Amino acid sequence: MDHRSASTKDDYETPKSDDRSHGPLSASPNPESLQFEYRESAFGFLRDKLKSGLFKYLTKNSANLFLRGRDIISIDPQTVGVHEPRITSLIDYFASTGYSDFLIDIGANIGLTSCQNGNSFKRVDMFEPNPHCCKILEVNSTIALHSTEYHIHHYGLGDEDKKSTLWVPRHNWGGAFINDKANSYDENDLARKDEFQSLTKSNYFTIDIEIRKASFTLTMLLKELVDANLSSGVVKIDVEGYESEVLRGLAEAIPSQVQLFVVFESWKAVDVEKVVELFKGRAIAYKIVRQVAWKRTWPTAIKAAAMLLKPKISHRVIANRTHDWRGDIVLQITPCVAT
Repeated sequence: MDHRSASTKDDYETPKSDDRSHGPLSASPNPESLQFEYRESAFGFLRDKLKSGLFKYLTKNSANLFLRGRDIISIDPQTVGVHEPRITSLIDYFASTGYSDFLIDIGANIGLTSCQNGNSFKRVDMFEPNPHCCKILEVNSTIALHSTEYHIHHYGLGDEDKKSTLWVPRHNWGGAFINDKANSYDENDLARKDEFQSLTKSNYFTIDIEIRKASFTLTMLLKELVDANLSSGVVKIDVEGYESEVLRGLAEAIPSQVQLFVVFESWKAVDVEKVVELFKGRAIAYKIVRQVAWKRTWPTAIKAAAMLLKPKISHRVIANRTHDWRGDIVLQITPCVAT
């Protein structure tokens, strides 16, 4: 029996030997100690305990998903519990107003949108070409999508069936893109969206992926949904410059009886008139705008005063009159009217 006090089992006097090297183990069959030592300062020990406590507090409402620390898209889900709360709220709103048959998530990444909104829909289909993300997507879907049918498609959508190369920003896996002629972003756009000065290869890693023709793939999927009596839903698109190709494919694929909302983000101005024309009179375009009590050009002190006086920040979906079609865009696709 060990007759030491409980406190001495972990805290003990340092051996008198000054030898701190990692030499050979003692040949004694029952050595009192091994010649190994790891040192840390009391200050460092307390600092790490404080950091851990603060992290636990900041992440007490963290999303119940596997997330990657220091990755841009994982910060808000860890600290506030929600990824893109305005988009999450909007998709839930669509589901609650009659568009709850299906959610099609094109560019699903690790499943943040699908896992947050998916249980509001009868079926969820997720398209993700990055095989590393797909592994996490499978786990997160298992965790979160407990009351809906879901399907993961391990490829992306584009202009044709092809093998391609995905560029993945090391600090932002959600910003992955294909740098080819089908991408509507130029190299400056692609670099700037991830806060880089240029497409320096050291900022990215690349991976081989599969792309399938959007028009054919979505035609088959939407036919399957209609056959299952699912005709009202939401499509979320996050494909970093491939939006035009996916929208063109969706316009060709959508059956006459299907109605849906499409939500997508663009880092450069979109020619919305051309996008609307793709849907042959069935599309209405909107933009999500943030309304605040201050102007962007105001000095910081005045902005702070305005924020204190009128702290409300609202996001609305409006018929855009400014012709600035950058940011979050919403398309409402109506059923064809029988003639």
